[in-house]
Amino acid sequence: MIRMVPLIAALALFAPIEAGAQSNRAPITRGATSGDLAATVTDMRQRMAQMDLEQKRLGDEINRLNGEVETLRFLLSQSRDESERMQQDDQRIGQSIRELTEQNERMRRQISALQEDVSQNRVEIGDVEENAETPPRSEAGTSSDSEVREAGTGSNAQARAADTAQTATMGNPDYQGSLGTLRASDLPGEAGPLFAAAKSRLLKFDYAGAEEAFRAFLDQFSDDPQAGEAQYWLAETLFQQEAYGESGEAYLKMIREYPDDARAPDALVKLARSMRLVGDTDRACEALDVLPQQYPNASGVTRNLAALERTRAGCSA
Repeated sequence: MIRMVPLIAALALFAPIEAGAQSNRAPITRGATSGDLAATVTDMRQRMAQMDLEQKRLGDEINRLNGEVETLRFLLSQSRDESERMQQDDQRIGQSIRELTEQNERMRRQISALQEDVSQNRVEIGDVEENAETPPRSEAGTSSDSEVREAGTGSNAQARAADTAQTATMGNPDYQGSLGTLRASDLPGEAGPLFAAAKSRLLKFDYAGAEEAFRAFLDQFSDDPQAGEAQYWLAETLFQQEAYGESGEAYLKMIREYPDDARAPDALVKLARSMRLVGDTDRACEALDVLPQQYPNASGVTRNLAALERTRAGCSA
């Protein structure tokens, strides 16, 4: 009993100290910390799930935007291609306009040349008609006209026919033979009437008859001042009959034998035309190259025809 007194006294001394220590400790509630942590973990998991969903949504949005970017790139590429095509179309249209303008200019020159040819042909027709209506007359021809007028039954055309027949029989009675569709005796024997008869057949599109009449003229009157023109028209009658090779030879002969004739430059151009039509474009271009050298003063019509023929033959500039 006496031994327990000191022990109780010691316990009494330590009791306030333990009570003070316990009062200084943080209060501990059992189960509260684990619940909060679980709630926090759950909240974090929910947030992470939401973030995953947001990240997925953003990924989808990025993919969509990337698709739109690719689409825009494709559309831009198409626009560039379309722009290039439009530029090419503009260039082609511009080239077509230039070609049409050049073609229009060439046609204008051709029309101008044809108009000049028509004017020239009208003058030549007038000359031929004048020569045909007023051929040289002899005493016998005057007698024939007097008889016709006295008879009073002939027209002016019949009188001219009688004059032509009378002149043909008295001009060259020794010229006989056959000229294909024409008898030699049907052709006038003098240079003027024979040339007029040949031109008359040419103007009537009787190319075969005109050919033979011009040949007869050249055979008889090769030194006549109209021989160069006769050679030119002979070549033209051959061309109209599609004898392109023979027409080329006739044009060449005209240029060589009558180089100073007014129609020689035209003959040179038409020689090139005949050579082109027989397939010899090299000789055609050579003939056209000679034109400005041999005939620098050729008319504008001739130069335009030469330019047109150069294009058709494919000659180099």
